[in-house]
Amino acid sequence: MSAAVERPAHRQVKMTDGFWAGQLDKIHRVTVWDVLNKFENDHEEGIMKNYEWVIEGKSGSHVGPPWYDGLICEVIRGISDIIAVNYDEKLDKKIEAYTEIISAAQEKDPDGYINTYTTLICPDKRWGGNGGSLIWQHETYNIGCLTEAGIHYYKATGKKGLLRCAVKAVNCMCGVMIPDPGTAGYPGKNIVPAHSLAEEAVIKLYRLFQEEPGLAGEMKEEYGVCAEPERYFRLAKFWMDHRGVHQDRYSMPHYMGEYSQDHCRITEQSEVVGHAVRAALMYTGLTALGMEACASMEAGASTETGASMEAGVEGTNEYLKAAKRLWDNMEQTKLHISGGIGAVHNEERFGYQYDLPNDAYLETCAGAALAFWAGEMHRAFGDSKYMDVLECAVMNNVLPCLSEDGTYYFYENPLVSDGDRSRWSWHGCPCCPPMFLKIMACLQDYIYGLAPGRLYVNLHMGSRYEGMLTCSDGGSVGIAVEQKECGLPWGGTNSIVLHPEKKTEFILAVRKPAWAGEMTVLVNGEKADCPVEKGYFLMEREWQDGDVVRIAMELPAVKVEAHPFVTADSGRVALLRGPLLYCIEEADNPEGTDVELGDEKLVTEESSLFGGIRVIEGVTAEGKPFRAIPYYLWNNRGEGKMNVWLRQRKDGKRQEERVEDAAGFAAHGAGTGNGEVDLIGWEGRLYRRYQ
Repeated sequence: MSAAVERPAHRQVKMTDGFWAGQLDKIHRVTVWDVLNKFENDHEEGIMKNYEWVIEGKSGSHVGPPWYDGLICEVIRGISDIIAVNYDEKLDKKIEAYTEIISAAQEKDPDGYINTYTTLICPDKRWGGNGGSLIWQHETYNIGCLTEAGIHYYKATGKKGLLRCAVKAVNCMCGVMIPDPGTAGYPGKNIVPAHSLAEEAVIKLYRLFQEEPGLAGEMKEEYGVCAEPERYFRLAKFWMDHRGVHQDRYSMPHYMGEYSQDHCRITEQSEVVGHAVRAALMYTGLTALGMEACASMEAGASTETGASMEAGVEGTNEYLKAAKRLWDNMEQTKLHISGGIGAVHNEERFGYQYDLPNDAYLETCAGAALAFWAGEMHRAFGDSKYMDVLECAVMNNVLPCLSEDGTYYFYENPLVSDGDRSRWSWHGCPCCPPMFLKIMACLQDYIYGLAPGRLYVNLHMGSRYEGMLTCSDGGSVGIAVEQKECGLPWGGTNSIVLHPEKKTEFILAVRKPAWAGEMTVLVNGEKADCPVEKGYFLMEREWQDGDVVRIAMELPAVKVEAHPFVTADSGRVALLRGPLLYCIEEADNPEGTDVELGDEKLVTEESSLFGGIRVIEGVTAEGKPFRAIPYYLWNNRGEGKMNVWLRQRKDGKRQEERVEDAAGFAAHGAGTGNGEVDLIGWEGRLYRRYQ
């Protein structure tokens, strides 16, 4: 099984106008430089001092925690994606300077190993051996981040210096961790990533050399570095296959448990558990590996008998089966209304099923990791529900990280506040700004999708794609597609203009978001009567230059309720309009944010706040006015109370009275004092429009 829906190359898509183009412009002009300046002055010495100390042969000191190597490499990846489409010479030169320092530090080790913390602080505990701790040392994570940085910077600029560092470091891991073909027994060290990310990064390195077969020769000729893509695939597979295999584990701790998704084999895992960032990044790598494993098997099908080939493909599909099983568990029982994951502060981990407290942790990094996982799941299965989650996580869990001025950040994104939370200028563990930059800088990659005979519009965002479309007959045609006058998230209109180089028959698949109300589709001014499949309107016709598809989506302000098992939200509703989650903030509601709503109609109004937004207004059950603003904008007007889940009066009763009526309600749905919990209509759903 190759990917169901491929993504265009990053450089082929550009944000052109509208809400997201404005956000990315601010990130490029302000946030990127803010993050770089703060890292370079962190702990007085600055983040690059670690590499400089390695170059100088010093030891005993390290700036910041062990994962600082990874954080600066994540920033490099984000910057690379930005300058790939909006070239910035100053940023390019900044990365060149970083590359020179990183490369010089790596040259100090003959094996290509690079992890400044281990080298400077505990050189005898490489890979978490000899009583070290892989969970703390972050070696595979840091090298994974370096690998992504090298790939993305190469794709942005064609420069191979950082990619060379990545290849050498991954070659080093291969030599340590996987057995060589033909050797007897098990010569490799049983080491699996304690903090995931390297799994997908190594698959991306493998994929790069598959897509550019001449690149390996260039690397060898220019740098004397031998790329070994088949070993990269084997390394990622080794890591995944050895989850939960603790016998002969080399690194410490031998058993990392649910915290690092190491409690059992991946084929036996059925519930998302442990550290939410590590988990979502591991599941992203799992999905990517599953697609590559199946594609590899399909490519070799001609050399196998039908029966043996089919059995092999079925075996590799176990990765995708596991990814689907874990996704469904997450989406149906552990996903907050904001697209946030990781409810529990202790270990930054998932809670139990339906354990979704409103003061939950919901780390920004976890939201970004979930978006990456959603993107891979969409590639694998082509269902719009994955784009629904990606959009929700980015809009309502990741975007709130950043202040309106672009220089302050949230680590946690709870759905209620007593007024004691504020974004910080910097943090002792500033992991969220780099992850924020990564997902925002590559957001355009998810807007469009490609499959034989089909062009997908996944996200309604002002943008333009220029590239090739593979036709159903195997041929290809050049095409450009642009989304113009896209009003989201404030208005529900969008125009999709097609520019094929010649008249071409294909299917245009336009996503119908789960949040959309009535949605009208017009093709060249005429209403389109088209089927909906996997959440997409499918328009099959012969398209020509200048054809226009106009979209009109109703964006009513709605109340949403949570599954009855989510006791934290019993008798409460959340307010949504289009893709945006709303909240009540003390700045607009000085009498309090713990309000109770009745059945009065919600109204949306234009406001001059924050340069022009839409607010939701109404009256409480007591007849007092209230105002709600988009959740991503809260805490931009000073400290104050905030609330997302609001009490809802029903059948004339206050929430307190309904709770008394439901005395005896079991935490996970055994029933109430008056009978069983009503679960009709909740099959596979965690949230639904309030009735």
